[in-house]
Amino acid sequence: MPSRLLQFVIAALLVTMAAPAARGDGCTTTVGYRVMLIRGRTTAVWYPTAGQPAEYSYTPKFSSLVAHDAPPSLACGKLAPLVVFSHGELGCGIQSVFLTEELARNGYVVAAPDHADAAICRTAPLPPGGEPRAQPPQPNFLDPAAWNDTSRWDRRMDIEAVIDGLLADAEFGKVIDRYHVGLAGHSLGGYTVLGLAGGWPGREDGRVRAVLALSPYVTPFLAKNTLENVRVPLMYQGGTLDVGVTPFLKGPRGAFRAANRPVYYVELRDAGASCVGQLRPGDHHGRVPRTRAQRAADSGVRGCVL
Repeated sequence: MPSRLLQFVIAALLVTMAAPAARGDGCTTTVGYRVMLIRGRTTAVWYPTAGQPAEYSYTPKFSSLVAHDAPPSLACGKLAPLVVFSHGELGCGIQSVFLTEELARNGYVVAAPDHADAAICRTAPLPPGGEPRAQPPQPNFLDPAAWNDTSRWDRRMDIEAVIDGLLADAEFGKVIDRYHVGLAGHSLGGYTVLGLAGGWPGREDGRVRAVLALSPYVTPFLAKNTLENVRVPLMYQGGTLDVGVTPFLKGPRGAFRAANRPVYYVELRDAGASCVGQLRPGDHHGRVPRTRAQRAADSGVRGCVL
């Protein structure tokens, strides 16, 4: 499959997995975008809107057409499923715009908080004199057996706070389908969302209906044999060049085999971890695609081939 179609396929698959009642008629919407402070978490939010789009710069070198701060609306007359995205370690909420914005265009509300480890990028600058949120100690990545259900608990709390906050919000609470909530995450974010889906027994969120794990850190769950507790539709994605993660996704003892059905595995040829989950300035020639034809042609991350 040509690389330029790849991320459109990702979005379509998540639409199918996360919300059976969602868009099945090809309906697309204008994308609204705003940065919200949700229960103390700086959060990027994309959503359907009737507002008029205009050029918006996520960063000085990366822009798109969105209706900035426009009011949210129903998605083609229907409530919008909610997807919460968890970024990779040191990433930020806007690291995967190719996915988050495209989902909103297809009728989802998508929220992506900056976790305490956000450093390489930030959804919004810290205020003058501001300090990043403190993060708890983190076990060694090379010692997955040392991880447990308390490891990086702050990330789990961020996701829970964003779900709770949006469902209670005066505007978004009226347009979100609270019975269709999905999670997506990249790298350490993949670890985060798998834990919330049952990877850590007793820590799962019963509202979660599906999970998309992009190049996820899965070895703690493999070490503790807990992936069988994930009982929602699940898709893993890895890259052939991601030697730190992909070998643990496939094979007879990999995360794919350990998961309950329905489970899916997509492998991207010649792709490393950042190619699977991140969008860097220039990957879309400085701009997120504006039309369905352009999205189908341009929405792949350069160099990734299915």
